[in-house]
Amino acid sequence: MRKISTISLTVTVAMLSGCGIFSPSYHQPTIDAPTTTRSGMKIESGTIESSATNYSQLQWWKKVNDPVLNQLIILALSNNAQIQVAQGNIMKAQASLKAAQYAWIPTLNGVGGGFAGNSWATNLTPQGILAANPSVQSGNLANANFSGLYGGFMPTYSFNVFANINQTKLAKATLDMQQAIYNATRLTIIGQVSGGYFTLLAQKKQLLLQQQMIADMKELRRLEMIQVQNGAADLGTIATYDQAITTYQAKIPAIENSISQTENALRVLINQNPGPIVTDGSIDKLITDNIIPANIPSSVLKSRPDIIQAEDSLKIANANVGLANSQFFPTISLTGFAGGISQALSNLLNVGTGFWMGSAMASIPILDASTYEQVNAKKGDYYAQYYSYMQTVKSAFQNVDNSLTNKQNMDKVYAETYKSYQYANDYYKVNQVQFKAGNSPMNNVIQAKLNLDNAGLSLLQAKSQQLDAIVQVYQALAVGYAAESELSKSQKLPE
Repeated sequence: MRKISTISLTVTVAMLSGCGIFSPSYHQPTIDAPTTTRSGMKIESGTIESSATNYSQLQWWKKVNDPVLNQLIILALSNNAQIQVAQGNIMKAQASLKAAQYAWIPTLNGVGGGFAGNSWATNLTPQGILAANPSVQSGNLANANFSGLYGGFMPTYSFNVFANINQTKLAKATLDMQQAIYNATRLTIIGQVSGGYFTLLAQKKQLLLQQQMIADMKELRRLEMIQVQNGAADLGTIATYDQAITTYQAKIPAIENSISQTENALRVLINQNPGPIVTDGSIDKLITDNIIPANIPSSVLKSRPDIIQAEDSLKIANANVGLANSQFFPTISLTGFAGGISQALSNLLNVGTGFWMGSAMASIPILDASTYEQVNAKKGDYYAQYYSYMQTVKSAFQNVDNSLTNKQNMDKVYAETYKSYQYANDYYKVNQVQFKAGNSPMNNVIQAKLNLDNAGLSLLQAKSQQLDAIVQVYQALAVGYAAESELSKSQKLPE
């Protein structure tokens, strides 16, 4: 049963990889992209090139209409340390690709050295350089000492055609993968900056609402104290107000701490020292309507950096199969030397001292069981990478569908919460009118205001969830990662 499974796996791998005996050809797996999502967004057939919008360069955050957010993202794309690390890895991969391409070029080394020796042969006739040695006796070279110097150039050329081809394929796929990682990093940073900034605006609005609720509660206590002094109320009510005020005040330090942490996190993302971030606008002014496109080309889904990265890993695995197979083909080594040899350094460069030599060698494995298993291991890795790629694709489509559905639901939550907020606001206005007409006490007005403040907190939460959903959608659709930076790296946010 185990043998049958092994044979099945081998056959499957061979079919997946399309392995040739020399260099396996790569075929991109077919992706069955969805045509719609449960949110109602249509996924049209077509490519990014055929679309009027290049989604990878679309600066969607500008639609939100907040200049500080724009500046933060620009600074992050220019200065973020993680992006710079990814850029460095691209440079490294580029150099590795050039090194693989240069493997076809012979090397030339300058060499020089000396030699010394002694002969114990007794029946040799002195010739050449040995004949000039005084220690050599005619007809007898026993105990003849000799020495000299040599110098020149040594060209070498060692190659395995199929190994060189697949090494270049491997280096190219590695470079492509590093580029995909770079794009994925930029996409992640955009999401972290925009999400962090929206959180910061929400935290600052929460602080204002909390402070307003404390002020309203203190006003209620003041009015109640007047009633106590007039004998119309007791101190028990005052104690209730004091408890509520203390509870509200205890939340202030936690909110302020959250603001500081969010600001510092944003500063790290733009590669600046910790410190405050000046926000010009309010979360209530951010535009969230009609910000998500109604339909997109299917190529947008396929161009997600994580999908491209997974495919590059598949290409790497494919090249490794070819590289392992190349071990069964001969490696040819060519070596030569051209230079001079002499007993004295002064004669080394004379015409009469020059000589050349060359050699050629080919090696091929005859019996190496380990090499065979290395090939099988690389085929197994290709098999694993293939299904890892397919899993990445399906997970990406799931992520898109989930994020769009979440955005749709958060829009509904915000709409209903806004209605509730409007009802609370209307109730507050009615109490104001009644108070001015003398038909309602001020206490009712303040209570209505507190109710409105609580409704404002609920609306703030719904707004934050809506903005977070927008970020998730654009992250899922991989929008904006190729946006061009508009500021220099030296530019900073205003202090």
